[in-house]
Amino acid sequence: MSPSKFKSKLIYLLLLVGGGLVAVGLIGYINLQNIKRDMDTLYFGSLLPLSELNAISDTYHSQLESTLYRWSHQLISDEEAAENISQGLSHIDHLWVNYLSRQKRPDEMAYVNYTEAQIGSLGRYFQEVREIILRPGSNPAPSLNTLSENINLIHGTIHQLIAYENAAARYEHSVLKAHYHNALMQLLVLLFVVLLLVMGLAWKIFTRIELQQHQLVASAETLKHLNLKLEQASYTDSLTTLYNRRYFNLLHEREFKRAMRSEKPFVFMMLDIDFFKQYNDTYGHIQGDQTLQAVAKVLKTTLQRPGDYPFRLGGEEFGVIITDSDCQSARNMGERIRANVEALKIEHKGSKIAQTLSVSIGGVCIVPTIHMGEEEIIHAADTNLYAAKERGRNQVVFSNRL
Repeated sequence: MSPSKFKSKLIYLLLLVGGGLVAVGLIGYINLQNIKRDMDTLYFGSLLPLSELNAISDTYHSQLESTLYRWSHQLISDEEAAENISQGLSHIDHLWVNYLSRQKRPDEMAYVNYTEAQIGSLGRYFQEVREIILRPGSNPAPSLNTLSENINLIHGTIHQLIAYENAAARYEHSVLKAHYHNALMQLLVLLFVVLLLVMGLAWKIFTRIELQQHQLVASAETLKHLNLKLEQASYTDSLTTLYNRRYFNLLHEREFKRAMRSEKPFVFMMLDIDFFKQYNDTYGHIQGDQTLQAVAKVLKTTLQRPGDYPFRLGGEEFGVIITDSDCQSARNMGERIRANVEALKIEHKGSKIAQTLSVSIGGVCIVPTIHMGEEEIIHAADTNLYAAKERGRNQVVFSNRL
């Protein structure tokens, strides 16, 4: 997945999260508004009407009925009684108007109309009583029994309406709880869905990222392997797979300086296949390449210590660097290489010393000093190689000085 696609997927994820949160907020707001409306309905439609109906009932009892009782027992004057009646009726009218202004249901109107008729009838009754109080002797005095019956009747009517309002309040409360639980469930479900979608998309994205990481690691390993092969190819002779002249130059300098610091012997040998030009002339270059490979294999199988380094320096010429060894062991190693090549029994009719392939070896083993140069050791080994050829070839000439 390209960086642009990855960026777009992250943007989609952010948009999804943002959209989900906006939806959750919107649904939460709508449900809160519904709960507020239900609370208003419960408060203004049930609680306030209950308080107003109770106030009307209390006014009939504590103000109007009490006023007539005290007037009939001459505890208050006619004027005070008439004033109390006027104030009570006015207060009842005010409370009833407020009650009627509240939200009403269609099935409630029968109770409301009946109660309103009762209040109107009882209001006219108290108006007549007020007229009697203000003009004594014009009509007979009102009977307290009749008054008590009327008050009880209006109390019963109002209490029926209060009972209805109580039932309505309980119903509104159940509706409010249902809305609340419904809103809560919707919110939880929506949050779960949003979370599930976000987790699913995130899992898909991170799975793709993990896959790409594995691919990147695999590509890095492949590249590392290719770089290693390229590095090896730059230091390896393509025909014999021995180290080449380039790597010899690097290693010779490094090991020479290390031997000089540690004051240990440094061994270098040069090998040359005897009469190799005649071998190529006799058997051809393809057979000659196979012979070079066979000699290289002998070097590999004979020199197996970590401090042994065989090289192909060019043509039929090979080189060997041996570290962490004494001079006698190094000379023995040279003899073993010569014998192992001879043991191959490769036919060589062009040789002037034998009928099989052989090598000449010149070597030097010396503890380097600061006054010595690297080229001097190479020159000494080359001189010893020339001496081995002069002495009849197929032999090892070794020296411990330059």
